[in-house]
Amino acid sequence: MAWHWVGKQQLIHRLGFGLSALITGLMLALVWIGPEPLARLDNAVLDWLFWARGPRAAGSDVVLVGVDERSLKEVGRWPWPRNIQAQLLDTIAAGQPTVIGIDILYSEPEEADAAAQAAWLASLSEAVPESDTAGRQALQRLRDRLVSATGQGSFRDRRFAESLAQAGNVVLAVSLSVPVGQGVQPIPSAPIPDELRDFKFILVRRSASGEALSPYRASDALLPLPQFLSEVASVGQVYSVPDADGVSRFVPLALQYGEADEYYPSLALELARLHLGLSRDRMALALGQGVALDGRIIPTDQKLRLLLNHLGPEGTVTMVSATDVLHHRLPPELFRGKAVLFGTAALGAYDQKATPFSANVSGIELNATVLDNILRGQFIGRSLWAGPAELVLVTLFGLGAGAVLPRLRAAGAAAVAGGALAAWGTVVYRSFAFGGQWINALAPAATILLCYVAITVLRFLTEEREKEEIRKIFTPYVGPQIVNDLMNNPAKASQRTRERRELTMLFCDLVGFTRFCEQHGIDHVVQQVNEYLEAMTEVVFRWNGTLIDFKGDEVYALWGAPMDQPDHAELALKCAFHMRKRLAELNEQWKEQGKPVFEHGIGLNTGTVLVANMGATGKRMKFAAVGDAVNLASRVEGFTRKFGVPILLTEYTVAHLQPIIDGSSGTRRFGHVLLRQLARVKAKGKEEPVIVYEARSLAHDEPSRIDIPDQLELIAMTEK
Repeated sequence: MAWHWVGKQQLIHRLGFGLSALITGLMLALVWIGPEPLARLDNAVLDWLFWARGPRAAGSDVVLVGVDERSLKEVGRWPWPRNIQAQLLDTIAAGQPTVIGIDILYSEPEEADAAAQAAWLASLSEAVPESDTAGRQALQRLRDRLVSATGQGSFRDRRFAESLAQAGNVVLAVSLSVPVGQGVQPIPSAPIPDELRDFKFILVRRSASGEALSPYRASDALLPLPQFLSEVASVGQVYSVPDADGVSRFVPLALQYGEADEYYPSLALELARLHLGLSRDRMALALGQGVALDGRIIPTDQKLRLLLNHLGPEGTVTMVSATDVLHHRLPPELFRGKAVLFGTAALGAYDQKATPFSANVSGIELNATVLDNILRGQFIGRSLWAGPAELVLVTLFGLGAGAVLPRLRAAGAAAVAGGALAAWGTVVYRSFAFGGQWINALAPAATILLCYVAITVLRFLTEEREKEEIRKIFTPYVGPQIVNDLMNNPAKASQRTRERRELTMLFCDLVGFTRFCEQHGIDHVVQQVNEYLEAMTEVVFRWNGTLIDFKGDEVYALWGAPMDQPDHAELALKCAFHMRKRLAELNEQWKEQGKPVFEHGIGLNTGTVLVANMGATGKRMKFAAVGDAVNLASRVEGFTRKFGVPILLTEYTVAHLQPIIDGSSGTRRFGHVLLRQLARVKAKGKEEPVIVYEARSLAHDEPSRIDIPDQLELIAMTEK
């Protein structure tokens, strides 16, 4: 039969490495192209890292004032009248915070309440009798004042503007519109107001990597009312776009609007600057690096986005209810020295964001997270070298797996692959949780896993086929234990495994077999000989021998191949004794059945021979031992008839047995056996004579020994 995979370990190793190289190439291409599914999986790994790390406590510098469900229940539906918002702002400002951020857009005047009241007064005047001249005149004067007020803006807006001016440290939100899928520099739909230019970055520094930047570019702006814009300390853009799966992981710290060097900071960034008491000229946008805030660097990516270091689910940052502030239920010192951020937090306000911890985080909590990250300097870094490093890691992991895994057994490969994944996961997690670095974990881990799966499949398709071939070839020759050993060490069974090895050969032949065949019918001969050969085969397998062949009634077995057996001579002799015992049992059985009994002779010899799997490839292969020592073993079996003894050994076999018979090995003994020198025999075709020994079993109370006579007869054998 053809041996497709037996012993072809180098070929299997090369195939495994080739598969790993192919997988590595595909993963490198995916990383380079960066398809959306891969980016989503990377983001999912990031979310898992946040989950594994767990929530972190927020700092004490930020306090949120949220319009929550209780506020809506007590004060009324949102939006509240601006005079009420002004009262809320006055209360917060009275607490002496360092800065107040309002995450609400005030781009339109409030509904003309003065005009509405004037119309109501007109309807009242119609109900006043004409005779009541004084009453009608009073209503008309009040109506005229209200109509005049509508031309000057709502008194609620004026009240709110007065609160902004009185506080003096308020930062309002600005909405900058960014076109979806922009490919080129957008053209602003209207001239940029001069009032907005007062709040842009003064210092913009370019770096060598600035060429690779792709910042968000705004095409339009929605500003607070001029009467509000003139009273605030600053404004900040609140543009935020979630990732494709709806989770907010990044927030732009700067948007480009107008000229190429005009960038506008985010609301949270402005709050941090004012909370730290820094003037605008002490904040610089370092393109390709981040935002420099009085010496501290806030890292950003190529889109000038900050990777959020999420603190936890909703409620992680200290938040108080707006109704409690409005009704003075909180201590005044709550806001002292804090950065206060006011905005909507109720579910009905439709300003909820999804984060790795929750899907119901309010917009002000997201801005508070950015502010907390900046103030405490706790960022999640992602170097510009993350991309090239990912390519290098994929290459190292893929080629390393291809070089190592095919050379290991299934359990070892699983342990190595699992250990590599666990080690890589540990590195990624510790870098994230303790070092603040987000490493792209997915592609390198997927490379290891895919290489392991591919090599495991290859091993199944090759090694399982290899084991099946070994099983088919060697099951007729050796016992199940040796077959299992060969399957675990296929190189020993390889067609190309040709080596010289010291073995012990055993030949066992029936005495008078030809006469037996002539005196009995074919069916009787076949049945009894098969019964005998089956019994002898079981004995050979019992002593882990390799059954090489049957030559009619002759049994040919050996020890020491294909598996290494250092005690091959001992095993062979024990097998010979067991053969004698088993034949005696068969003879007793045959006597009772009225069948003839058998006698046999057993010859053993030890020597160095060539072992290999030989035959016609694809037709018939046979495991065999070739050499002069094999021929001598066969001749020694024939000598048993000359000397009239059942078991003969050569001096070469006795040399291996002597240490365990006379006890000189010091470790173990071969008990109850007698080896007796018979003669020096010169076999046919041999120049040098060989000493042969008779082997007998002794009683259990007799120690093993070797009997050597004073003189040995030299006998020349011409037979066989």
